[in-house]
Amino acid sequence: MKKKVLLAAMLQLFMVLGSCSSDSEKDSNPVDKRTITAEYVVNVPYTSDFVIGNDNTVYQFGERDFELKKIDLTGKVSSLKAFSDAVFYNSKLSISKTDEIFVIAPWNDLNKDKIYRFEKNFSELNLFYTMKPISSPFAAGIRLWSIAENNDNTYFVYDFNNKQIKRFIPELNGDVFVAGSEKNEIKDGTGLNAGFSVVTKILPQNNILYLIDNLDSGNGVSFLNSNIRKLEYINNEWKVTTILSSTTETFVDIAFDSKNELYVLIEDKGIAKLNLQNNRLASFKEGQFDVRKDNSFYGFPSADIKAIRIKGNDIYIANSDYLIKISDFQTKFAAAAQ
Repeated sequence: MKKKVLLAAMLQLFMVLGSCSSDSEKDSNPVDKRTITAEYVVNVPYTSDFVIGNDNTVYQFGERDFELKKIDLTGKVSSLKAFSDAVFYNSKLSISKTDEIFVIAPWNDLNKDKIYRFEKNFSELNLFYTMKPISSPFAAGIRLWSIAENNDNTYFVYDFNNKQIKRFIPELNGDVFVAGSEKNEIKDGTGLNAGFSVVTKILPQNNILYLIDNLDSGNGVSFLNSNIRKLEYINNEWKVTTILSSTTETFVDIAFDSKNELYVLIEDKGIAKLNLQNNRLASFKEGQFDVRKDNSFYGFPSADIKAIRIKGNDIYIANSDYLIKISDFQTKFAAAAQ
C-alpha cells in the first residue's frame, strides 16, 4: 500500500514539474503584443493600383509583370490578364458597383484619352470610351490621370493636360465638364474659376469628392505643395474647397472607414487621420509595424507604404513587395500601440 501511495505522489510531482517546464518554455518566447495579426500577407510586387470587389476580392495591377491579379479571401493569388508590354505603366483602376473593372493609362501616348474595361471574365481588355476632345483651339490632348466611380454608375476623371475634372456617364455614352480653369494652379472656386494641378486621387464619400491635388513644379513628379480638397455640388454648380495644404509633406492616398473617418497616407512617414471638423491631422501609425500571419512574421516600415484602401473595418495596405489585409484594424492598431 505504501509503495502505491509513494508511486502516485512521485507521478503527481513529475506532472507538476513537467507543467512548469512547459509554461517556462512558452513564456520564454511570447508573441509581442505589438505584433498585428493579418488576414493575409501576399507577395505582389510593384502595385500600380488595386480595387476591392463586393465580395472583398482584391484586384491588383502590378508593374513588374504588367498583369491583373486576383487575391481571394484566403490570400490566394491568381493571374487574370497579362500584357505583352509596358503600355499600361502606372495605370489606374476603378471598379463599378457590379464589379466591372476599368483602366486608364496616363503614360501611354496612344491611349491616354481612353477608358478600358476588362471583359469576358477578365480575359480581355477592350476599349470602353474615348473622352471627347476639348473644342478650344488652344486645348491640349486629353490625358486621363485619375478615375473614380461615384457610386451611381458615373465616373469622375481628371484630365492632367487641360487641368479639368469631367464626369463620364456610360448611360449617355458621353462626358460633361465639371470644373477647372485649364491653368496649373491650386485655386478654390466654382466651375471654370476653380484651378487644379496634379489630381492623383479622387475619392467619393457621402456625395462629396475628396481629392489629392499636388501643385506641379513643372514635371508632374516633384511638387511645391500638397493639398487635400473637396468637390461638391452646391446651388447647381461644382464648388472646390481646399481643406488641408502642406509644403513639407506629400499626401499619397486617402481612405474612409466605416465611421466616416478619413485616413491620409503621407509619403515617407506613415498613416494619419484627418479631423474633418477642424481639418487637422493626427498621427495614426508611423515608424515600424510588425505583422504576423500564422507562424510567419513581417516587419514593415510605415514609410514604405504606397497605397491604402479601407472597406468596412478592414484595411488593405500595399508596399513595394506585399499586399496586406488586416481586419478590425482600428482595434488591432490601438492594441499594438499600448
